[in-house]
Amino acid sequence: MIRLSTAHNKVSAAWAAALALLVGISACNGPPDDRLRTCQQKVDALTQETAQLEQELLASDGRIAQLRQQVENLQELGPDRLKAMFVVERIELASLTGGADYDGLLGDDGVTVYLRPLDADGHVLKAAGEIIIELLDTNLPGTPRSLGQYVCNAPAELRRLWHGRFLTDHYTIRCPWDPVIGPPTHRQVEVKATFNDFLTGKRLTAIKTVRVDLPEAHNNAGH
Repeated sequence: MIRLSTAHNKVSAAWAAALALLVGISACNGPPDDRLRTCQQKVDALTQETAQLEQELLASDGRIAQLRQQVENLQELGPDRLKAMFVVERIELASLTGGADYDGLLGDDGVTVYLRPLDADGHVLKAAGEIIIELLDTNLPGTPRSLGQYVCNAPAELRRLWHGRFLTDHYTIRCPWDPVIGPPTHRQVEVKATFNDFLTGKRLTAIKTVRVDLPEAHNNAGH
């Protein structure tokens, strides 16, 4: 049940205060003209406040009516309405995902990730969700070494990262090497992407191994 009693209470309180003020006019101290002028100013202030609260009350009633209509519409659609919607079923890392040079010097400075949310038919959806990118060096013995982790979940940031032009429907996330850890020791880097869909709550992952360009490769080629 949708209720909003705060504005009603404020209006009632304002009217009660105005009534109490009018009743107490005769009890005001000072000359009659000064008493009347002071009390009139207080009544005017309360009247203005009451008018403002009534406007807020009307706006609140409008929002309540709108929310009630939305609830009724959802109830009519039934609990299976998500089955009829186009929602994200999986994500993919596009083929352009790979090492990237950000400073113009020899060697890649990180990996640029091109992430696509896809529906059940394999079509790209402009869906909002938390994006987590992990870069891993898996060529060393033991536990993979993290080369950096990147989290994007602010709405403004997600809009900025989305590119929706012809044949470019994807999120583009630039992931430089962690400044403390530095670049990988080998040319292969594992990219793990996680997408937490804001609409359905689904947690989707995709993993891709990409090749990166290391400065050492250029140095060795020159010898």
